[in-house]
Amino acid sequence: MIIEGNSMAKKIELEMTNGNYAKNIILFAIPVIVSSWLQLSFNLADYIVCKNFVGENAVGAIGDTGSLSALIVDLFIGFAVGVNVVISKAVGSKNKEKAERAIGTSTTLALICGLVLAIIGVFMSKIFLEWMNTPSELIDMSNSYMVIYFIGVPFLLLYNFGAACLRGMGDTTKPFIYLTIGGIINVVFNIIFVKYCGLGVSGLAIATVMSEAISSILTIISLYRNKKGFASLQLKYLKPHTEELVDIIKIGIPAGIQSAMFDIANVIIQTNINSFGTAIIAGDSAASRINNFTYCGMDGFAQAGIAFIAANYGAKNIDGIKKSFKWSIIFCLATDVLMSAIEIIFRKQLVELIVINDDAVKNGELNILVLMSTHSLMALVDILAAGERGLGDSLLPAVVSFIGICVLRIIYVFTFFKMEQFHSMFYLYLTYPISWLITSIANGICCAVLFKKKFKEIENEKAKATVSKEANEANTVNK
Repeated sequence: MIIEGNSMAKKIELEMTNGNYAKNIILFAIPVIVSSWLQLSFNLADYIVCKNFVGENAVGAIGDTGSLSALIVDLFIGFAVGVNVVISKAVGSKNKEKAERAIGTSTTLALICGLVLAIIGVFMSKIFLEWMNTPSELIDMSNSYMVIYFIGVPFLLLYNFGAACLRGMGDTTKPFIYLTIGGIINVVFNIIFVKYCGLGVSGLAIATVMSEAISSILTIISLYRNKKGFASLQLKYLKPHTEELVDIIKIGIPAGIQSAMFDIANVIIQTNINSFGTAIIAGDSAASRINNFTYCGMDGFAQAGIAFIAANYGAKNIDGIKKSFKWSIIFCLATDVLMSAIEIIFRKQLVELIVINDDAVKNGELNILVLMSTHSLMALVDILAAGERGLGDSLLPAVVSFIGICVLRIIYVFTFFKMEQFHSMFYLYLTYPISWLITSIANGICCAVLFKKKFKEIENEKAKATVSKEANEANTVNK
């Protein structure tokens, strides 16, 4: 671990290409996981405030926007994966200038993409919700929430891109701190806006935008002041740089498309959930928010896998790549199994934190039972894709996910699920583990082939470098 600091602050950046890989991956992942859990806890507070001060329809209204807003935003959030990989590789190859160009490029990209998304979200939200067959008693609340939420998307992207820059350099502590500060602000103003100002779901959305603004501003300031770290945000580099932009897009677009594949299928599934009524929507929304805790737990180790594999790939360290991949898989699966078991055991109590209607609670329990008993398959999908992205190939997992997640779920929903004997929430939820199983098998095969190919390329490059070095030494002796 490299530690640099002064009397005002302490800078921590993890060494990702040597040392104790298991320990360093844990140190990298824990702040990522805890920050995600805190963010989810703050979001959960939104639902609890809704339940107590607005009503369960508000819970359903916010939940109904989840898959739609994720679909619109995740395509661009995928660029943050590209940023992480590009900067991690720059760290591995000790190329400070490339890292600073990547930071400048990613910050500019976040602003441009954020403004585009804000415009789309503000003007198209209600149309999208109508396409999803959102119940009439929910649509106005859902639309109010989405419009305000999308006004804050530029801040959301700035934070995610900035956090990816810091994590790419091995610093996961500062993104955690800034997200925590923003989350506390979110909870405080949730209560103020909803309980005391009577703003309903609009108050929740305003508080969310405020928290994202604070987190993003702190992150950008941190990057600018990161003079003693590996790289910092330099004003002279605050523009798109062709080489770094291409590298980020090459990883980011397929990663974003992969996320969008999940989201497209989930929007279609949400449309079918909407047909079962507001109680079922509320129960599904509650379970989804709870399930996200398990997902973020294992995803922290998947993100660690991307960063460590990319850094070792940049350093041409085959042994480091193998160790990074091995430990990220072990920790990812262990976390997922443990948290899934806790969710299943306490599923009724957890769902009742958010909803109290009997039908809503029963559907929330069903969701958790089906999805969490098979969620380790989802963990495999993520960690295998992380290995491929860390080696610079983001297209392969995107194609696999498109077929195994998006296409398969759509076929399932419009064929098998439409049959009368299978038209129930149990069979609708069953589409998740089926698609995870097929996608994880396909990703495993692709991952094995890609690792073998990349290792051979590294060995050939090292062999050429050795021959070149020996030839130069021989010429020096002859002279």
